[in-house]
Amino acid sequence: MFAFTNSWEQRKLEDVANRYDNLRIPVAASERISGETPYYGANGIQDYVQGYTHDGEFVLVAEDGANDLKNYPVQYVSGKIWVNNHAHVLQGKNSNDNKFLKYNISQTNIEPFLVGGGRAKLNAEVMMKIEVSSPKNTSEQQKIGTFFSNLDNLITLHQRNNSKTFLTEILQC
Repeated sequence: MFAFTNSWEQRKLEDVANRYDNLRIPVAASERISGETPYYGANGIQDYVQGYTHDGEFVLVAEDGANDLKNYPVQYVSGKIWVNNHAHVLQGKNSNDNKFLKYNISQTNIEPFLVGGGRAKLNAEVMMKIEVSSPKNTSEQQKIGTFFSNLDNLITLHQRNNSKTFLTEILQC
């Protein structure tokens, strides 16, 4: 497996990531032009549209409208994407790995940082002050991020296979 020997440190999110919320553009469903670009909101892909607001590797963190506060929506995305105003857009800085950043944030209890009544909101300035723990060595971050990404892909593959098997068994009854 891996042998990690370097020390870890607590750092504020603003020290390890840049925020690109200024590029987000919300578009009402009735005004979207159908295309191939994923259109992201707080809980993931909402639609597919033409054009894009961001191009690269990013971490999306729900700003408001999250369906599950215990498993707060945090996603790693890559390529051309369109992001509406319900998800914060982060990108690791100074060689901080985006896949690791995604897993790091997703393991943080976000609930204490949420404000608002019926519709909880994660304020951008508050989010950037959240402390995360990470290895000082960015190559360790990359190895950990890749490991968890591969594990997620494997779990998804097995879930799909199990769903197909289950559906086949039901249809045969």
